[in-house]
Amino acid sequence: MYDLLLENRLILYCMVAAIFLVVNLIALLLIKYLLPWQGMRVMRKFKIRPKSRRILPLLNLMGQLIVSLSGSVVKGVPIVSDIIPTGTTPSKLLVLAASAEAGVKHPLAEAILEWADDKQLSLMEASATNAVPGKGVEALINHQEIRVGTAAFLKDHGVKISAEILTKADQLAAKGHIIAFVSIDSYCRGFIVFTDNIRETVPGAVRALDEYGVSVGIFTSTVGSTARYIARQAGIPTVKAELSSMEKAKEFIVLKTKDSLVGAIATTRNSVVLAQSADISFALSISEEHLKNDCDVYIDSVDFGNILSAIDISRYTYSKRKNGIILVVLFNLILGAITSYLVAETTLPFFAPILPILAGILALIGIIANQLTFNY
Repeated sequence: MYDLLLENRLILYCMVAAIFLVVNLIALLLIKYLLPWQGMRVMRKFKIRPKSRRILPLLNLMGQLIVSLSGSVVKGVPIVSDIIPTGTTPSKLLVLAASAEAGVKHPLAEAILEWADDKQLSLMEASATNAVPGKGVEALINHQEIRVGTAAFLKDHGVKISAEILTKADQLAAKGHIIAFVSIDSYCRGFIVFTDNIRETVPGAVRALDEYGVSVGIFTSTVGSTARYIARQAGIPTVKAELSSMEKAKEFIVLKTKDSLVGAIATTRNSVVLAQSADISFALSISEEHLKNDCDVYIDSVDFGNILSAIDISRYTYSKRKNGIILVVLFNLILGAITSYLVAETTLPFFAPILPILAGILALIGIIANQLTFNY
């Protein structure tokens, strides 16, 4: 057989072509399929579940992460800390607010209802209710129009808010409190003050992501002074506050003009637009159930700092991919040089058939070793 290879160049060239096809096919299968599978397997060990291997290259290129306040930065479990009425009593203001919020699925609504329950207050029945995501809720109670929400929401409906109320609310919002104004018909009759604590792990997560080249920003419907205070506590430099869902989507369009891809964390229905607008969407263990299934990556943790692990595993996977491609390119160059040598020689030396076989064996060893040494 060996003598036949030396004597019959056609058979030798066929052997070289077979080595070329086999090595490149094995390399393609390993790099395109096995390597991403290994990356996803490691992610699952860290309780990170991407929907598919197509997410890995996106993670590799992500340079921005957008979060909402509730759930991601603060714990998302606000409590009523004070009620500031004007022209009415605290109990009446609370009863009207709780009656309007009854049946609304939102952390602030739940906090109001829990506070009213603790005070053993009897709620009134609303004949009509309309919740506006990111703004507030309006209801008709005893022929009175009751609204609970942001100052802008009330003003959009012609509600008058006194300068005294706005000043008090701004002072509290600047200290990180969340404010919900309450109006009866055309006049604001006070506001409810909420407190929600920042997650202890957030400042460290923001610093770690920044050091890794991923900048963190906040997009929220919360009033600006509250959002900026919390952002300072968390060490997050970029804050876009008092945004509607449409405005959040527009801000994403601006972000996407930059070179890096944009990721976003979705925890509640109010942050769904973040997931829909981002290049990569993340859900955490505190996210609503449907978001865990819909988002690109699910991280079984309340700490969004674990996104860093997903990015790091992806980058490690693609460093191995780069090494594999370099090995394949080197093999093809060497095999090309060997083929040129064999074509140019009028009389083949005895070691001529060994050269392409040796190149193929070494290339396969290198490519397979690159895969098997996936030790993240």
